Formats: sequence, structure tokens, C-alpha cells
Amino acid sequence: TMSMNVVVSYGLKRVKLVKVEKKGLLFLSYGSPSSKEDLVPYMTSIRHGRVPTEGEITNLTRRYDVIDQWSNLELQHMAEHQYKTLMTLLPTMPSAIGYLHMKPSIAEAVDSLVHQGVEHIIAIVTAPFFTSLGTGAYEKQVQAAIGKHGAVTFDFIRSWWDQPAFTEYWKTAVADCVKSEHEDSAAKSELVDTSIEDIFVIFSAHSIPLIDNHGGDSYAFALHESAKEIAEHCKLSKWTVAWQSAAPHGQWLGPTVEDAINQALQTGATHIAFVPFGFVSNHVEVLYDNDVECKELVENGGAIYLRAQMPNCNETFLQAMASAIVERIHS
Repeated sequence: TMSMNVVVSYGLKRVKLVKVEKKGLLFLSYGSPSSKEDLVPYMTSIRHGRVPTEGEITNLTRRYDVIDQWSNLELQHMAEHQYKTLMTLLPTMPSAIGYLHMKPSIAEAVDSLVHQGVEHIIAIVTAPFFTSLGTGAYEKQVQAAIGKHGAVTFDFIRSWWDQPAFTEYWKTAVADCVKSEHEDSAAKSELVDTSIEDIFVIFSAHSIPLIDNHGGDSYAFALHESAKEIAEHCKLSKWTVAWQSAAPHGQWLGPTVEDAINQALQTGATHIAFVPFGFVSNHVEVLYDNDVECKELVENGGAIYLRAQMPNCNETFLQAMASAIVERIHS
């Protein structure tokens, strides 16, 4: 009987060792207002509890009016569609979506995963590049929410721009943007054939405040590495990386997109193409900050404004997130 006991307890122990913990996916996104009523709470959340002034509300409402935010369902539900498309590229697993500045919140999404029996959460943010202020804000909230659930562990994917599918998407988008202009000009007249030398490409991403630099160096480095790979593949002769959408106060990472436009005009570029590869979809920063404000500066300088298509729900692009997640599932 003695040896029997040993076998049984060893057997139980053995079961514990080979039991695979239940993993779930937490998909994190910024959020985007779907009605004018949402705008003030949304902006208040972004401003860490500071209610926007009347002037700010008027200005923000106008920007969202211009891009048709209130009636464009695609813009309102973009993150949800990206999440649903991403799930089709992944092994079947429990999942939840949480927003930084909207409902369902990150804490609600974590609770939902725990209720689904998840013991290990893999979290990913729709931002491909890491910044401690941007991505870090999501990570802090995930950590706080998981702290309430004793035994649950989590793994946070800090960036996924180095996945081959990310670069693959942007190489094609940049090539298409530059090529279509080249062909358009050729079709219109043999004389005005735009060569790639006449196109100046600006790779852009959201600027970050320079307080203690907050890891700005590694952010800038990653963006430069990525842009360089895309530019070399597309054989771009004139390109730069610039920063956009900074708040009007404080010191922010530069050069700004305005600086880059001036630089492009000084090189005699007849076409200036924007590649907002720090972002993942059509939203106010791209549709307004680029397509309205940057476009105006480019055209005032006598050049033609172009912009690469945003990924939105493109499967090649979302495969970059999927690959990063699968790597973590198996690590």
C-alpha cells in the first residue's frame, strides 16, 4: 500500500505540471467618439479629468464635423472591426476588447476575461510602436485591473512594428501611392512625367511630450528603422520622418510635419506624400491633421498632396498583430 500512495500522489503532481493554463486575448484600443454627446467625456478622459474649455469643444467638434465622424459608422466602429478581423487570424481563444477612453473600459474587459476562466492574459494595443506615455498608459491600467484578481497573470506586447507583415503592408501602400501618381502624370501628359525624384515622402507618427524624454529616443529610433526599411524597398530618393498632432502647449518631439513640408518644398518636390505609419486606421489625426491641415500647407507651397492608404482592417496588416500574439501564446 505504501508504494501505491507514492504513485497516486506522484500522479496528481504530474497532472498539475502538465496542465496548460488557460490563455485569453485582451485587445486594447484608444476609442473614438460616436456622437457629439460622447465628445466631452471622451476629451475629459484624454485630458486626465480636465474638462475641455468651450473653445476647445468648438474646435474639436469642428474637426470631427469635417471628417464626418458623427455619421460615418466605419470610423465609429473601426477598432471593433479590426478586433473581429484579427480574431479570424488567431487560434480560437477567449477574448475581449477594452478602450482607454471609452466603454467597455480596460478594467471591464479584464473582468470579462477572468469570468471566461482565463488565467493568463495576453494584451496587445493597436499602436505598433511603444512609448511609455502611450502604450505605457494601457499597461498600467491592465496591471491595476489584474491586481484585483489574485492568481491571474498577464503578458503585454509592447510593440509589433518589427513583425514582417507590418513592413509588408506599408511597402505596398507606399509603392501604390507613389506609383499611382507617377502613372497619373504620365497619362495626363508626356511632358509632366513625375519621376520618383519629384516626390518627397514624409513618414509620420504621433509626437510625444519631451518631459524627461519618456523613452522618446527608442520611439524615434524604432520609427526611423522602420521607415528606412520601407523607403529602401520602395527606392525612395527623398524621405524623412516627422512628428504630428502635438498639443499646442509644452515641448514636443520634433521635427514637426510642418518642418518636413517646408524641407520638402525647399528640395523642389512637386509632390509630397504622407505615410502616417505610426497610426493604424482612418481617424481624426489622419483625416484632419494630415488630409486637411498638411494638405493645405502642401498646396499653399505649390505642390501636390498625396497620402498612402491606411491599413484599417487589411488582413496582411492585422497579421502583424496576429503573429506577435501567436509568438506570446507559445513563449
